[in-house]
Amino acid sequence: MLNVKIIKNPDELNMTTPHEITHLLWGTRSIPRTYVYIGFVPGDGFYVRMVCEEKDPRRTYTEPQDPVYQDSAMEAFLLFSHDGQAPGTYLNFEINANGALLAAYGPNRTYRSYFSPEEFRHFRPAAEVKEDHWSASVHIPLSILEHIYGPLDLKKGSTFYCNFYKISESQDIEHYAAYAPISSPVPSFHMPEYFAESVLE
Repeated sequence: MLNVKIIKNPDELNMTTPHEITHLLWGTRSIPRTYVYIGFVPGDGFYVRMVCEEKDPRRTYTEPQDPVYQDSAMEAFLLFSHDGQAPGTYLNFEINANGALLAAYGPNRTYRSYFSPEEFRHFRPAAEVKEDHWSASVHIPLSILEHIYGPLDLKKGSTFYCNFYKISESQDIEHYAAYAPISSPVPSFHMPEYFAESVLE
């Protein structure tokens, strides 16, 4: 169970407990230490900040919806409905060290819906590169979640599902790692059946 703190404002995000990405997948031998802060502001939405202790990350892509997973990227996938064998619609947020964000939603990897430019602006993607690490952040508004799912009534004790990833699909630096383990022989993060159950506290 992943505990997600209810916070009063985004300034409190860095006071929450970080969740470390430690499960190496599909032949990956190591990754730089990577961890995620996530918090929920009632009536506003989720705030996610991901940090990777990586020097000089690959960052070639600069535009919204670019294939940032070919750079060094960090990713957050979230799902707010779950029905046994049919997990339902989930959202993917993939970001590189330029702050270029790839975001979509849908029931699986193939059938994704993309956000309008107006919706996309509300995500406020940002990234910062320091000498020994880089970080990226995104805001996930409650209004956009409820446009997809309908009323969610998120409060203390509410559950949802998520996973966080470190990735590059470029062959010379290829690597895959996840917060919650994935038992699949084929590399894919689009597997909501392996998302971690999460609860607001």
